[in-house]
Amino acid sequence: MIHTDIRLTGGGYVADLASDRGGICYRLLHEPTSADILRTPCDEAHLAENVYLFGNPPLFPPNRIVGGRFTFEGREYVLPLNEPATGCHIHGALYRMPFAIDYQTENTVRLVYHAEAGEYIGFPHAFTFVREYTLDENGLTEVDEVINDSDRIMPFLLAYHTTFNLPFLPASASENIRVKLNTGREEMRTEKFIPTGEFRVPGEREQRFRDGTYVPCGTHLSAFYEASGETVLTDTTHGVSIVYDADPQFSYRMLFQTADGTFFVSEPQTAAIDCFHLDRPAKEYGLISLAPNEKKSFRTRIFVKKA
Repeated sequence: MIHTDIRLTGGGYVADLASDRGGICYRLLHEPTSADILRTPCDEAHLAENVYLFGNPPLFPPNRIVGGRFTFEGREYVLPLNEPATGCHIHGALYRMPFAIDYQTENTVRLVYHAEAGEYIGFPHAFTFVREYTLDENGLTEVDEVINDSDRIMPFLLAYHTTFNLPFLPASASENIRVKLNTGREEMRTEKFIPTGEFRVPGEREQRFRDGTYVPCGTHLSAFYEASGETVLTDTTHGVSIVYDADPQFSYRMLFQTADGTFFVSEPQTAAIDCFHLDRPAKEYGLISLAPNEKKSFRTRIFVKKA
């Protein structure tokens, strides 16, 4: 495993986090069931294969922005084109920023990142982002906060590229896992993963997600849904479930898996992909506008449930 500098224990859980890499939780273990919940990198080379597919990286702004440019409140914002193949900006850089440890106890930690105007990928607002974790019998609860430290209204959108380990129990197999999620409409995307403004008619896959019979292996999946509430991964052989709950502000889910069944991504996201360039005002697609000095909080929780 890569270097982590924070260990939390509580309620039968153990969590390992890296303050110098976005405050990411890279390992979450439930000792009573031996559930190894989050996908953990073996070493630096493993992490470098895809930095987003381990732990719970925070994404600001999440997903892709065409041309790395958008207009907000009459101002043009220009972000680096860090995905040359699509000509987009993707995922921001919050996941690799160093966070300061504001305080820490055996089962809690508060991590803080602050950027001055222009310091964070050219983003022209000063802001503060806080990740606060608590580990107890309720699982891993995260309450994050963004603060607009600038003197102008600031656009904000957020996601967590949370990647679950499969299988998450020893002596099990991905074929034993079932996923349940209350999916809504799937937003169709181009070959460059940009929304077309059209939606796919719900079909068999959506039904399997809703009734909890979806098997997260054997096929490739990359789909963006209107969705909210809990993602539940259940090992049907052992009767153990991983539950990932996100507050209602996260009204979209990006779902991703490869055919080998080694992980499953359920990414809660507050706004539609590239919402600045869609056919209605971005706020109708979930964009958050923060007034100067305004704060906004976001809550998620990961826990184990036994049948």
